[in-house]
Amino acid sequence: MIKFIHTADLHIDSPLRGLAMRDEAMMKRVQRATRTALERIIDLAIEQQVAFIVVAGDLFDGDWKDMHSGQWAAGQFRRLADANIGVYYIRGNHDAVSQIQRKIRWPDNVVELPHDEPATITLDDLGVAIHGQGFADREVTIDLAARYPQRVPGMFNLGMLHTSLTGSEHHDTYAPTTIETLRARGYDYWALGHIHLRNNDPLSTEPYVAYSGNPQGRHIREPGAKGCLLGEIDGETLKNVTFHATDSIRWQELIVDVSAEKHLDGVLAKASAALEKGHRGHEGLSSAFRLTFQGATKVHDELSDLIKRGEILQELHGSAESIDDEIWLEKIRFESSPLLAGNVQDAHDLWGAIAMQFDQVQDNAEALRQLEELVKPVLDKVSAQHVSISEEGTLDERMPQWIEAAQQLLRSRLGAPSA
Repeated sequence: MIKFIHTADLHIDSPLRGLAMRDEAMMKRVQRATRTALERIIDLAIEQQVAFIVVAGDLFDGDWKDMHSGQWAAGQFRRLADANIGVYYIRGNHDAVSQIQRKIRWPDNVVELPHDEPATITLDDLGVAIHGQGFADREVTIDLAARYPQRVPGMFNLGMLHTSLTGSEHHDTYAPTTIETLRARGYDYWALGHIHLRNNDPLSTEPYVAYSGNPQGRHIREPGAKGCLLGEIDGETLKNVTFHATDSIRWQELIVDVSAEKHLDGVLAKASAALEKGHRGHEGLSSAFRLTFQGATKVHDELSDLIKRGEILQELHGSAESIDDEIWLEKIRFESSPLLAGNVQDAHDLWGAIAMQFDQVQDNAEALRQLEELVKPVLDKVSAQHVSISEEGTLDERMPQWIEAAQQLLRSRLGAPSA
């Protein structure tokens, strides 16, 4: 039985976004989380005595500030050379030839497939053929897979491709292709990269087509267990594929339903219990949580009060530290609404008219542009004073969130129904 590891999107030395570190030791752990993931992949490869590893793009996050990132990665791959394990690597959009200006001398066990045309590497002693092509530039808009060669007869054929397939909501469209195109190559396994979300089930079983996902989540939009795939081959047949976690920090959003709570103490106790339960489910890893309070509640006024929120934040950070110093709060969102009482038909009618105005703004590109022009000078002043607004994404990505927050605030003032 021959074993191999499929990994991608390591983004070595990419910063983890959204975590405010108050402790230097904690900061160092967060900064090297992507390195820890590669170390764990290599530990797994040596432990499982795999024959080779395939890296389906984005080993690095972009050009290095210095040579340390490349030299460190080369040093890790030398550990695999000592165990007679090969590494086969293609470049993705982040580490395309045009993106990485510095050159690194890889150990002899590392083979980078070309970026100008697809190539095939045959491992005759293993009966394996590896096909792939890396990115020359960051933006590759053609279907690379359509140009890949047909399978090598009598071997287990594995294709490597950094691709968005037919598109993804959270990722740019690069090297687009279809499952039908992949299937037409006649390969046995397609090791894909670029999409960081790993599905529990493969995209196809004949041939086996899968994203490994990234081995370390980097922000709240990359929640859950992260790792690599371990495949087992018998001749020309794929016998088994299993997921192995390699992350050291796990991200998760916790929704705290406060609708049944009558006092703030109850809300805080419920949030603390959610943190403890969530952290316990992370199998001893560090935890980065986003807490979101939701529900129509009697405590809404306290949750909406800006001064009170400062006290709540302190309480929650204290609760997290008392549970485990490996718990960090990425963000706390207040999305509660007031309980309605009595005859509120007038409030409903007024809110209906206001809600219609909000909808018209959100559906009107020109109105959104004008709103962004009003907001941008304020953001520039905030940035000039080195004050973080603790949001990720561009202005046009954040605007819908701010519009929703404005609606929530108006609802609370009008006693209107929650959305």
